Amino acid sequence: MKESIAILWDIENVTPRSDSLFVNGLIEYASELGKVSVATAYGDWARGSIRKTSEALAENSFEMVHVPYNKKQKNSADMALSTHAVELIYMYPHIKKIILVTGDADFRPLLQSLRKHGIETIIICDSQSASEDLLLLADDYKDFRDLIPDTEDEDSGDSKDGVKTDKISLPDAMDLLKEAIVVMNRRKKVTTLGAVKVRMKLLNDTFNETALGFRSWKKFIMHAEKEGVIELDQSEKDQIIRLPESDQKDTNRSRVRLPNIMYSMMKATRDCAEKTGKSLVPFSQVNNRMLEQNYDIKQSQYSQMKRLVKDAEKRGLVRSSNKGKYWFVEMTDDGNEYFN
Repeated sequence: MKESIAILWDIENVTPRSDSLFVNGLIEYASELGKVSVATAYGDWARGSIRKTSEALAENSFEMVHVPYNKKQKNSADMALSTHAVELIYMYPHIKKIILVTGDADFRPLLQSLRKHGIETIIICDSQSASEDLLLLADDYKDFRDLIPDTEDEDSGDSKDGVKTDKISLPDAMDLLKEAIVVMNRRKKVTTLGAVKVRMKLLNDTFNETALGFRSWKKFIMHAEKEGVIELDQSEKDQIIRLPESDQKDTNRSRVRLPNIMYSMMKATRDCAEKTGKSLVPFSQVNNRMLEQNYDIKQSQYSQMKRLVKDAEKRGLVRSSNKGKYWFVEMTDDGNEYFN
């Protein structure tokens, strides 16, 4: 018998586009884990940014709790969700797994309470704004973009067997480590051991220190320190990961080293947009332009164009959208900074 699952969504915190297939992907993901017994979304449904999403929620039998937006009480939806989650513990004791769609650090006390009651928690967040400290308390976490189902696009450069073969190399992992620290420094976050690993996984969910030959995360960090990639400082409560002094000045977005294949994708998107005069560029055009520049996505750490674009989107560098089975990508202002 399948395990009962509850989905509680703070839609003001994680807000996919109204034309996104995320709702379908969320339900599909939850159904793979068990039987969805409760599905509730919280937000001000009069606000244009989420009003259209309500149609997809209704089609998937979500209960929509209306929480009017109030500048003086910005956490109203958080309070409603937290109260409902605690009620579930006592009203429906058969529910032992809760999917929380949020990345708000204010939910840390809730996760601590759920853990005490033996409830497994999975966070679906927006990596651009998610709190590392919140995700550290969850049993598992994912960026919401990773749940958006793929549609077949034969010219996108995607593998047709659907097998995930992506694997990050050790040099790329070291660059990813430095990027995670830079991102957290910009946001004035404390770069503790656990929080940095969370940020790395959000930037690239294929990162796995064991697959790189390290028995533990601490072993990976010790190797990075030995190679001069990072430095470790001991605070009162935890070890803090810092960039070497020579690298600490390189905090501008344009100086963060991206994977070469990601930079190539962004350049190809920019080139195609300038050539056609249209900001939205089909994946197939981007793939062809990359091949012209001798960048084959299938030979990189990314086996699929969609995965590459999604990881760039998590960084706020591009935006993706789809029309039927065809996918498109466009540059953002932050992405264009790399070429200015």
